Amino acid sequence: MTAPGTNQIAHWFHQNAIRHGDRPALYVDDRYHSYDALLQQVQRIASAIARFDPAPDHPTAAIFGYRSLTAYASVLGILYAGKGYVPLNPHFPVSRNRHITHLSGVKLLILDARCAQEAQSLLEQTEQTLTILLPDHPTLPEWAASLTRHRFIPGEALEGTPPHLLAPRADGHDLAYLLFTSGSTGVPKGVMVSHDNVAAFVTGMMKRYQPDHEDRFSQHSDLTFDASVYDQFLCWAAGACLYPIPEAVRMAPAQFIRDHALTFWESVPAVITFMKRMRLLRPGLFPSLRWCVFGGERLTLEAVRSWQIAAPNATLDNSYGPTEGTICVTGYLWDPERSPEACLNGNVPIGLPYPGQQAAMRVDGALIRDQEGVKGELCLSGSQLTPGYWNHPTETERHYFLHTDPEGQTQRWYKTGDLVCWQAGVGYHYLDRVDRQLKIRGYRVELSEIEHVLRQTARTEQVAVIGWPTSGENVTCVVGFVCGTPLPDAEILEACARRLPHYMVPRHLQRVAALPLNANGKIDLLQLADQVVMPR
Repeated sequence: MTAPGTNQIAHWFHQNAIRHGDRPALYVDDRYHSYDALLQQVQRIASAIARFDPAPDHPTAAIFGYRSLTAYASVLGILYAGKGYVPLNPHFPVSRNRHITHLSGVKLLILDARCAQEAQSLLEQTEQTLTILLPDHPTLPEWAASLTRHRFIPGEALEGTPPHLLAPRADGHDLAYLLFTSGSTGVPKGVMVSHDNVAAFVTGMMKRYQPDHEDRFSQHSDLTFDASVYDQFLCWAAGACLYPIPEAVRMAPAQFIRDHALTFWESVPAVITFMKRMRLLRPGLFPSLRWCVFGGERLTLEAVRSWQIAAPNATLDNSYGPTEGTICVTGYLWDPERSPEACLNGNVPIGLPYPGQQAAMRVDGALIRDQEGVKGELCLSGSQLTPGYWNHPTETERHYFLHTDPEGQTQRWYKTGDLVCWQAGVGYHYLDRVDRQLKIRGYRVELSEIEHVLRQTARTEQVAVIGWPTSGENVTCVVGFVCGTPLPDAEILEACARRLPHYMVPRHLQRVAALPLNANGKIDLLQLADQVVMPR
């Protein structure tokens, strides 16, 4: 047997599957799957990729799945086969998944049976010819017969594939996954993340949290959100068990946490806000939790206090990082006695860079570190910094840059677009976006992308979009403003929903006689915010 390389992020899973195969690795659909059982599924998929892949030199393969054994086995199976995975979300509009399929250039897709209905529409509209593995369908399903452009490989063909790929294989510089984020032109852009990037992150988190095989990890995020990488690979590196949160209780998971005595929780802060509003948090509710990690959007002092009361034995960590920095790059460990005073404007600090990572504020082209009273755009560097954007050198050059320090050392950096300030003894505070990019329930959203779609669907140039609410609580939705369109609101929103993920579709459209302008001739977004009247 070939030993897996330590720079391949599946190697931790592989080692635990070989050494402790009887331990539980995954709990999904009310059933436990051991490391050995999951390994068998992984090798089955990896071997099928090696046998049926029409483009073995192409670095990626796609997954169309959702919180199932097949979905997680496919993540690992693609990595074992030496490719990077491209997740597609069955809850996204067909047009977005079609864009991602086209932009990534994938030739092979693994389909989770529970998503077959959503996949049919995608496959009907996809430009390229795909080879589709159907691990859950013993024979060719009837619906596939009409999709003659594509090649389908049913489960019976996979069963005859010998598991000759016994260990994951890849180089550290190879692509581990390709995630598509919101793009300002209305087209998603793919962030390339290497094995070295993720290995650096997981190694650092193993030291930070010291997890072991008795831990029970939540999986709150979808595969299209990079926090899912956090949960999966940290869990399997520790030899622990992963518990994907069922869709029906994702925002109200109290009973699931208690029933399974989870020890490691990771999610967006919006979960706290929702559970508090539903009065689901009470003192001592989660005694089993020992680590609670929140990220993706602002974490408020009020939210921390509510969660800390419910999870009295847990240490809270406020993490921060863009996809381009590989999941999280800074963190702030909460201290119930001293941390409340460290909060700024009611928000928890995002803290200090992890070991091996660097952060600085960009002010007038200069990089400034650790200087009180200075506000600037946060820039990141280090071993987690990703190579750039997939087939998009212009965007890569715009966001990544080289900087030579006073000692003459040149280093590659990434401009986050986030405005921060520094506080001694605390680290960084997140203030706002330099541009108008937001986080909505943990998903990064560029309002300009929504405006781009809204202009086209409303057939008018007079549109604007703001996050809502504009202050206090975390942004939970967007509000759109339109004028000069004869189309009814319902028709406009329906058209938006066909092109945008649900969290990017305006919750409410408001008609205005004209878009107000500020002294600089730009749309006055603050004035628009004052005009919002949300329907009850």
